[in-house]
Amino acid sequence: MELSRRTFTALAGTAALGLALAGSGGAATGPRGTRAVPTGPPPPPPTADGRRHRIGHDRYSLLVDNRRLVLWSGEVHPFRLPSPSLWRDVLQKLRAHGHNAVTVPVAWNYHSPAPGEHDFSGVRDLDLFLRTAAEERLYVVLRPGPHLGADLDAGGLPGWLTATGVTARSDDPEYLRHADAWLGAVNSVAVRHLYTAGRGTVLLYQLEDARDAAPAEARAATERLYARLRADRIDVPV
Repeated sequence: MELSRRTFTALAGTAALGLALAGSGGAATGPRGTRAVPTGPPPPPPTADGRRHRIGHDRYSLLVDNRRLVLWSGEVHPFRLPSPSLWRDVLQKLRAHGHNAVTVPVAWNYHSPAPGEHDFSGVRDLDLFLRTAAEERLYVVLRPGPHLGADLDAGGLPGWLTATGVTARSDDPEYLRHADAWLGAVNSVAVRHLYTAGRGTVLLYQLEDARDAAPAEARAATERLYARLRADRIDVPV
C-alpha cells in the first residue's frame, strides 16, 4: 500500500478525529455531516505477539485488524540521544503522556561514515531501539529517508555523498546505487520488526520527505526506492 504524503501526514496525526472517536461508542458524524463513521473499541496496545496483523486505512483513520486506530505519535531522534540506556525512559514518558506511537527518523549520515559502510551497533543500534519500542507497546513510524528534511544537515544525507559528484534526490544512477544500499541496510533491520508479521511494532514506513510536488526525475527516483523496499519484504503502508 502506497500513501501520498498528504494522506500519510493526516493518518499519522488526526488529533481532532481522535477526540471524536474516543468520546463515542456508537457512530460519529462524518466531516460533511452526511455519513456516519463506524467506531468501536480501538485495537489493544501493540506487542511483538507473533501473529499476523492487517493494516489498512480509509478516509478517516488507520485500520488495524479492521479496528479503527487514531495514531498519536511523538518523534524521537535516537541520534540526538546517543545513550541506549536512556531510550526506554523516553519511550515510557511518551506512553505516559498518552502517545500510542513513536516516529523514528533514521539518519543516513549518522549510520554511514563512508560509502558502503553502515553501522547499527552501540549507540547506533536501531534493532535495540525498535525492540524497546515494542516492549513499551508503542507503534513505530519508521523514517529512513534517504532525505529527512531541512532540520538536519543536508537533510540527513552523508557528507561523503557530495564528494562522489552525484546529484542527490534524483534519478542519477550513482545516487540511486548508494541510496539503494542505505535502504537495504535499514530494511534488513526493519523487516525483523514489522507489525504485519507480529515480530515488532513498525506500523508505517515513510520514504523520502516532501516529494509530492517533485519534478519527474525525482519522482522516478522515489519509485525506484519504493520498489527496493518492497523487494526487501517491507509490507507495511508506505
